[in-house]
Amino acid sequence: MDAGRKRHQMFAKRVCGVLILTVLLSLIPSVSRTETTSVFQEGVEYVKLRLYPQAVDTFKSILSQQPTHVNALFQLANVYKLQDELELAIETFNKIFTIAADLKNVPTPTKERIHGLTHLALAEIYCKQSKLDIAEQHAKEAAERRPTDADTHYRLGYIYTHQAKLDAALAAFKRTLTRNPDFPEVYEWLGLIALMRNEPQQAVAHYQTAIEKKPYVQSAYYNLAKAYRLLGDTSAATEQLKLFHQMKAYYDQTYAIEGTLAEEPMNTTLRLELAEIHLKHKHISAAVATYQALIRLHPDATVGYDKLGRLYMNLNMSQRAIPFFLKVLELNPDVVEPHLRLGWLYTKSKVFDKAEAHLQTAIKKMPQLSLAYHGLAEIYTQQGQIQKAIDVYQHITTIEPDDDDARKALHNLERLKQSSQTTR
Repeated sequence: MDAGRKRHQMFAKRVCGVLILTVLLSLIPSVSRTETTSVFQEGVEYVKLRLYPQAVDTFKSILSQQPTHVNALFQLANVYKLQDELELAIETFNKIFTIAADLKNVPTPTKERIHGLTHLALAEIYCKQSKLDIAEQHAKEAAERRPTDADTHYRLGYIYTHQAKLDAALAAFKRTLTRNPDFPEVYEWLGLIALMRNEPQQAVAHYQTAIEKKPYVQSAYYNLAKAYRLLGDTSAATEQLKLFHQMKAYYDQTYAIEGTLAEEPMNTTLRLELAEIHLKHKHISAAVATYQALIRLHPDATVGYDKLGRLYMNLNMSQRAIPFFLKVLELNPDVVEPHLRLGWLYTKSKVFDKAEAHLQTAIKKMPQLSLAYHGLAEIYTQQGQIQKAIDVYQHITTIEPDDDDARKALHNLERLKQSSQTTR
């Protein structure tokens, strides 16, 4: 097996583990009366934040009171899996089969769902252990019980590819895409199968689709370069290798920081650094998730809310940005900049009364702040209050004599006022 394929498979295993966990967190069925309690939700939150020891303690506390709480048991097993305590995870998942069989007044479809998701989780674990025959049996059970779930067929395709059962893998991946056409990992594996079958043109198409749907997976660029080399397109291969090295550097940076955060989850500086790296590579969703994690861990830290507000502001998503700047002011009423930003955001949304209120507050705190006056003048101009806008621009020229923008705006408004008076 060549180095590129090894890298692809190593990365894919890591990605797939996260992928399946996310699906399971959202799909585990509701069969317990206490599922929605704050304790259970707190445990789920710990998992999302990768605070695994706290998650283990939380789910164990639930199970000490309710040993048959399927959801808590499932989440506990998932945490063991994420901590690479695979034998303990297997033992815990297997308990679910016994408990599910004894559940009273639970509809058969719900039991099937429990069994299907548990088999799927076990299939993933046995893949990690390279016990592909056992993994295959669990994946088949999962697909039989949950035939409409794309993830069950994806897992089978993953296993068949590693077993070199390429026709079976292709069939499984086809079933996956029928259920979820936007499954980027499938296109990566289809690309790899095409390379294994010396079909570089098909490989190019698959890897291009994979990159389009999920641009931040380094192995796709490496293998796309390989496909181009096989086609004799040296220029395209070189470009993809360049992108591969960029993505690899990005991956190495984020992987290193995430490793440190696993040991120091409360490290604010590292989380901010991680978010900035994501933003540098235009991985917006990852940056947002990093800031959100920071807020959950440090709910009184203004920096997280401010960063999220700025991010949404830069994305021209005013309605999402506004609550974060309001939260900054709630936590620290003495800061001025959020008032400026809210003034701009409310002006953009034509909520002029709120915009003016924030800008006036900023001026009270910093009477020489010309930016706030510019905002006020803009509000008055948009509302057709020309004289009020003129007055504000005149004030700006007194506190900032070198402000050319204010002088030009003042000149234009005075001409507009004179013109309107002439035509009366």
